[in-house]
Amino acid sequence: MLKKIFVFILFFNAFFVTNYAQTLDTLRGELREVEIKTKYNPAIPIIKKAIQNRKANGQFSNDYFTYTSYQKMIFTGDIDRDSVLLNKAFQLTDSLDTDTVALSKKDSNYVRMVNFFDTHHLFFMETVTRNYFKKPATTYEKVIAHHTAGLKDPIASIFLAKLQTVNFYYRDEVNVFEAYYVNPISQGAVGIYDFRLEEKIIQENDTLFVISFEPKKRTHFKSLIGKVWIASGSYAIAKIEVAPFDKELGFTFNLLQEYEKQSNGTYFLKDMFVRVDFFGIHVGTEGTGDAFARAVLFSEKRITDIDYETRVRNRDIGLVDIEEDLGNAAMQKKILEAHRPTSLTDREKNTLVLIDSLGKEYKLDRKLESLQILITGKIPISFINIDVTQFLYFNSTEIARLGLGVYTNDRLSKVVNFGGFFGYGFKDKTWKWGGELDFNIMRSRDFKITFHYYSNLIESGRTVFYDRDYTMFSGEFYRTWLVKQFYRSNALGMTVQSKLARWLTGYVSTSYSANKTVFDYSFRQPFLDDTPVPYTFDDFFVKVGARLAFKERFWGTGKHYFYSVSPYPVVIMQYSGGIKGVINSDFNYNRVDLKMLYRKNWKILGFTHVTLFAGFVDRPLPHPLLFNQRAGYSVIGFYGADQFGAMRANEFLSDKYVTVLIRHNFGRMTQNKKFSPRIVFCQGIGFGGLSSPSAHIGIDFKTMEKGYFESGLVVEDLLVIKGLLSFGVGTFVRYGAYYLPKPQYKVIDNFAFKIRFRVPFDR
Repeated sequence: MLKKIFVFILFFNAFFVTNYAQTLDTLRGELREVEIKTKYNPAIPIIKKAIQNRKANGQFSNDYFTYTSYQKMIFTGDIDRDSVLLNKAFQLTDSLDTDTVALSKKDSNYVRMVNFFDTHHLFFMETVTRNYFKKPATTYEKVIAHHTAGLKDPIASIFLAKLQTVNFYYRDEVNVFEAYYVNPISQGAVGIYDFRLEEKIIQENDTLFVISFEPKKRTHFKSLIGKVWIASGSYAIAKIEVAPFDKELGFTFNLLQEYEKQSNGTYFLKDMFVRVDFFGIHVGTEGTGDAFARAVLFSEKRITDIDYETRVRNRDIGLVDIEEDLGNAAMQKKILEAHRPTSLTDREKNTLVLIDSLGKEYKLDRKLESLQILITGKIPISFINIDVTQFLYFNSTEIARLGLGVYTNDRLSKVVNFGGFFGYGFKDKTWKWGGELDFNIMRSRDFKITFHYYSNLIESGRTVFYDRDYTMFSGEFYRTWLVKQFYRSNALGMTVQSKLARWLTGYVSTSYSANKTVFDYSFRQPFLDDTPVPYTFDDFFVKVGARLAFKERFWGTGKHYFYSVSPYPVVIMQYSGGIKGVINSDFNYNRVDLKMLYRKNWKILGFTHVTLFAGFVDRPLPHPLLFNQRAGYSVIGFYGADQFGAMRANEFLSDKYVTVLIRHNFGRMTQNKKFSPRIVFCQGIGFGGLSSPSAHIGIDFKTMEKGYFESGLVVEDLLVIKGLLSFGVGTFVRYGAYYLPKPQYKVIDNFAFKIRFRVPFDR
């Protein structure tokens, strides 16, 4: 049983690590109703002044500062002594000796469980970090000591440091467990929260106003409930206690923060406590049979050594938001003892002894490393990874491809990785294969050199960006089933990438390829005769690109680094230059590609995703080197984000284009715990042009000069299965200049019907 518990804990950690671009929904709490029976509410003027002075009062108004943070996390079983099921067990424990022979099997199981959780936790971790801040928004955190029961890898400690960055002085939204809640001390909060002055606490030098808050009735937004202590002198937040208003996902949290006034008048976070209760998860131990306790997580953070006078220099701050800087075990132990507020309890010591021994027995570090590898979509077997995406692949040219991908992992080498894939297409009856060789020069800078070779089918007109947004839920996985125009490419290339600055990544790549279209097509170059079908060409290019993601979080250990979503627009721009005459390459050209992604959270109206694509090529080129559109039409199909739902695959061809795809999610429509669907409005707009349409022979296409328009409505979460997978439906319709007219088409041909599935934590 303990082994299963540790596997659960590892999955729990991995779940939060992988959902850095992912959010949780709001949780609903039980609350008494508050009625303000007078027209004048004395809490409102106080809250308004606190909002007005929030940024000036907070620690981030300083030009720079540093501090040391001690953090602790405990995962355990909650023994509720008011529980009817456990009441008998407590009576037996109090009245009988530890010998349980005389008890029934069920009673003895309960006694063993109570005895275990009275003396042990299931998981214990403590961490000391050194933190740096420099205006306008640069934060940096080094893990300088850690002790995780059963684990030597500090990734869990870095995960804890990432979770405990909540600060109510910082933004209008607070990020708790990757969910964005509206800060009750923020602009506009008075219109959506109800406030009530509970009491005044007279102190020696100040008065504290204790004000409770909850969301207004009939408002639906990511809201909190709790109390805030406001200091009368400067209307600063001295203390705040919050919980989510919703409990939709089956767990809730209670968060308490205390702030301390400094000599310069600013308030720094001093102490933070978090409790998370998992209502649907129960834990037990080996030998307790069917006796279980409710799973609960405790976390605390205490800050010392605050310094806002010593200048923070650029060289003090790394390119990674959170990383490790660990000494030997003896040094880490000394640091932990120096910063630990109180000595470890007997229960915590027992946990360390027990779990450390089990960690060695069950090789928990190796299992955690396997979970980290699984994040990439690969199955680790010893020192190799099996790429599951290569098992079965569908498209119109092959119908189905059966294959295998095998790559080495860090267990063989932390610097050099290599591997490849192969697969057989059942319709075209040809093999595809490829291989790559990676040199991970410096992981903290994401500095990597990759060599690759492949003989594979490539989507014609495809644009590849350096980004991290491809998942099975993005729609790109499904869209390849619909594409009808591919070309066979034998390519050899190299890519060098690295973080150039904190939020800027650059890359350079070059590739030579021999290509042949596998659809009926020929390209007539200016002043040349017709070319044969299928069309063949060679291509050599050099590509230079950059990805700018202001305030994107980049964190991890020497083995693995992870990313979380930037709150600002992410811009990816790349230039490709084709060079004629290199080996047998056929074309000179200049090409520019642009992609921009942005998510905007609204206090009440949900959130909006905007994705912009644009591209330009300066001269006529064959179809594979131009631009198609991200089209995902089928009469009944799967919904995909950032693609046109009612546009046919390969319907449009362009050498210059711009498209905008907008999704607005209105959030939950009701506060009903069991059934609260979400409405998502989608809008797609595209313009494009083609300078030499007559050069492309054998295919039908449109050019999008008049503007393509479509709208869609998706209803999510119509059915949610155990909080892990949700289903919805949607409809898209095209209109405007490219509406499909009668009599060639039916009205229904302008509509597309979608099935939407997602994990509820997916944003």
